[in-house]
Order: sequence, then C-alpha cells, then structure tokens
Amino acid sequence: MTTHFYIADDDRGIRTILKSIIEHHHLGTVTGLADNGKTAIDEIIHHQPDIVLIDLLMPQVDGIGVVTSLKKLGFSGSFIMISQVDSKEMISGAYQQGIEFFISKPLNVVEVIAVIQNVMEKHRLTKMLHSFESAIQHVRQARPETASFPLQEGFEKSLPADERGNIRRILANLGILGEAGCQDLIEIVYWMNQSDDATSTSGHHSYRLADAYHMLQQFYAERQGTRTNPGAIEQRVRRAIKSALKNLANLGIDNYDDDIFIRYSTILFEFGEVRREMDHEKGKSPYGGKISVKKFVEGIQILLAEQH
Repeated sequence: MTTHFYIADDDRGIRTILKSIIEHHHLGTVTGLADNGKTAIDEIIHHQPDIVLIDLLMPQVDGIGVVTSLKKLGFSGSFIMISQVDSKEMISGAYQQGIEFFISKPLNVVEVIAVIQNVMEKHRLTKMLHSFESAIQHVRQARPETASFPLQEGFEKSLPADERGNIRRILANLGILGEAGCQDLIEIVYWMNQSDDATSTSGHHSYRLADAYHMLQQFYAERQGTRTNPGAIEQRVRRAIKSALKNLANLGIDNYDDDIFIRYSTILFEFGEVRREMDHEKGKSPYGGKISVKKFVEGIQILLAEQH
C-alpha cells in the first residue's frame, strides 16, 4: 500500500528537496504542498495523508499550531517536524504535541530517508494495532456473553505460553529480562489485552495504569501470597523501562543502523528522549531521557500485533 505524504514549509527549495527525496527513493506519493500553516490545515484534512512533514516556523500558523489543530480535528496521521530552530523548549513542546521525529536544517538526505522509513514503519504498525483492536471489539459485541469480566479474573488467567514468550523476547532484546519489573510488565500487557477498558470502539486506550498496579497488588497477594503496594510495583516498572532506555541508547551509540534500535526507539519511546539518553551516555548532557510507561506498554502491544 502506497504511503501518502504532505509537505508544509515556507521555503520552496525545502519543499522541492523533500518531494524529490520521497519520489526518487520510492518512499511514497506526495499528495500536497503548502507554504503556510492555514493552507496546510485545510488541505491535510482534505487529503488525509499518512505522514506530514512540517516546518516549525511558518506564516499564519506555526508548525506546532498546525499539529495541535489537526489533532483536535481528529487527524490520525504521523508528523515529522523540520526546522533550523535548536531551542530545547520548542523542540520539547513539539514532541509533547505528538511529533514523531525532529529533523534539523540543513537537510541531510541519508537522515531524511532513515527518519521517514522509521515513521512509515511505526505508522504501519499503529494502524495494524488499531485494526486488531477493532476486530476484538466486534467479536465482543457479537458475543455479549463473553464481552466482559472483572479485572481480577484477567490476572487469574494465564497468558498463552507463546504470547508470554513473545513479550519475554522483546524484553530480552532490550536487555532487561532480569529486571524485577519485567514480570509486572508482562502482566500489565496481558491486562491491557483482556480488560474491557483497554479497548474502545475508537481504538483509543482509556485504561489507567493505576488500576493495573492495584490489580497486580491483588493478584500477587491472592495467588502468590506476596504483599506489596502499587507504588512499589510502579517503581519496579519504571526502573525496568529506564534500564531499557539506557540499553537502547547505548545500542544506538554503537550502531545507529541497528534494526532493534531503529524499531524500538520510536515504538517504545519518544525518539527525542532516546537522543537525550544517548547524549547523557556520551557525557554531552547531565540529563538523561524521560520515559512514558503507557507508551512503552502500548508499544509492546504494537510489536505483538505485528506477529499475529
């Protein structure tokens, strides 16, 4: 299936270069071009491209404003932001609004191709997961007698051995299989897949991680006789994910083209945070990258859905 792109940049030369890269390297089809934010919003809603490459600073509406407006309008495509701006605050704000990657000008063709390919893969996997979730929802609606069950029952059941093995392989690839929080992560992923609250007809997750931590506390107490508290479970999970971020960053430092690094750095983490962790590991920054437990767990779901 062809990937459709939209390019918004007030520099005609940049628009031409990006369009040429996409077409010359057979990455997809460019469905539209704009030199200002207002036009971009109107045309993107009309064309519904898969990926939008957008300049941060543009006339009428800036890049962040365009992204915010489009998300409010229900646009579900992916965004790649391009700019000469090196302000950490502005870049951080862009990532918080849902930007997948941030490419600095002047453009490097190799970097542009690599970033686009990464975002294409993530977009494909996300669509696959949403389709998987939609199929589950239809099954539940068609079979009301099995449509719901108490959350605690979800933990009482055993995750199929092959699925448990798939999750363990992902954690092993990240080098954290021995971390205390790994078992917690496996159970949380299972809860996401089984809980009625984990899937909605819109394909968005409405669960709360706090609920998962409380269910784990109950499960460990009733089935294993282990007493713990939700706060301790959360800290174990966060430490495990932080270790995964550190290991992934070091993998990228050693080999930026490594398949695991390319794939996991965008699906399980915000790539900007992976870069910050890389800078921290190289001694260039006193601060490492931040993690999102929800993004990490949902990222594992995306990786699992690809295997079905």
